[in-house]
Amino acid sequence: MTLNSGAVSARQTGTRKVLILGSGFGGVYALRRMVRNLKDEDIDITLIGEENLFVFSPLLHEVATGALEPRHVALPVRRLPRPDKFSFFRAAVERIDLLNRTVFTGAGKLEYDYLVMALGSVRDTSRLKRQNLSPLTLKTLQDARQIKNHIIDVFEKASVEADPEKQKEFLTFVISGGGYIGVQFIAALRDFITRDLVKAYPMIDPKIIRLVLVEIQPKIIPSLHTKLGAYAMKHLRKTGIDVRLKSQVTAAHPHYVVLNGTERVPCATLIWVAGVLANRRVAETEARKDSIGRVYVNWYLQLVDYPEVYAVGDCAHFAHPKTGRPIPPKAHTGVRQAKVAADNILAEIRGKKKRPYVYSNPFEVIPLGPTRGLFSFHSLRLYGILGRFLWMAGYATLVPNLYNRVRISTDWVLSMVFGRDVSYLK
Repeated sequence: MTLNSGAVSARQTGTRKVLILGSGFGGVYALRRMVRNLKDEDIDITLIGEENLFVFSPLLHEVATGALEPRHVALPVRRLPRPDKFSFFRAAVERIDLLNRTVFTGAGKLEYDYLVMALGSVRDTSRLKRQNLSPLTLKTLQDARQIKNHIIDVFEKASVEADPEKQKEFLTFVISGGGYIGVQFIAALRDFITRDLVKAYPMIDPKIIRLVLVEIQPKIIPSLHTKLGAYAMKHLRKTGIDVRLKSQVTAAHPHYVVLNGTERVPCATLIWVAGVLANRRVAETEARKDSIGRVYVNWYLQLVDYPEVYAVGDCAHFAHPKTGRPIPPKAHTGVRQAKVAADNILAEIRGKKKRPYVYSNPFEVIPLGPTRGLFSFHSLRLYGILGRFLWMAGYATLVPNLYNRVRISTDWVLSMVFGRDVSYLK
């Protein structure tokens, strides 16, 4: 398929062309905000995404461990509100030419007056020495499905394996990265194994199952409040998870991984959630960038040398006003940035004053399995099942439509009552 070049590049007199790259949190919420606030302006809004759906990525670990159906965390872009007010093209971005205000895609060339870059990030495995083994990652819906199938597959193999050492290898899971995603995933994985897989595979001795969480920093989730981090660490270790701090996976082989260059850990599963790089197309632009390819933005989320270009989410380097370090990548941060970017584009078109993005992180909420969680709001801290329910409620509100909210909530209830799904689906 090729885009109609006339429809894409021709500009009617007075028409402003707004191009949004990426169908993740930043792109979808920028689109929703702009479409919702349109009045009688002559604005042509186009969204470009490699997939024609928005994936609610904070719940991918729930998909990977059988608690949620994959399609319930995905929303087709064409079902977003007011589809008559924007255009969508499913295409890969091949090059962004900031100087000429042009984006080249696999389906054609698009010009713009205003650009929102919301292409996100990719996992950085450059420091890992690999020999015939690629680690599993958790960034896409396909990743989550692949991880779930892999977990079921190693349990199937272990159930018929006669060699005890080989069986232990199959049932050892190493997760590299003790940040938000790593902690949430390993807690969900532990629950998936102890509550569901052990029952489905009674021939397997639960005592030989091993979960290892590897984190290079001296504590898990470094940005988390000390008391919350200590609670999370205590809970993980209490449930039998081997947490390795000040450590890193330095090499991966088909039958083992190497920690810190010396220690071999026999395993058949390495899941890599440590470190990210900005999307390659963003990192290739002429803009000023940091060491991992994120573009520097000002208070209004504009690129320093290209004020008609905005960047939000994982591909934007926005410095924390107090520490000077880039703010951590989180879903709710991307949502708030997207809304500010959309408002500022409309304000500029209308000749009004733009508003700065003000970073705030008043609350923290992290699930630690189906009955445990952490919640903090300023000085208020809650632990246990209440923290879990607040996490569920908080993230459910970020899901863009009612249909998906209902399906996700129903899946959670069903998985708690009847257990998680243990089927292998190709």
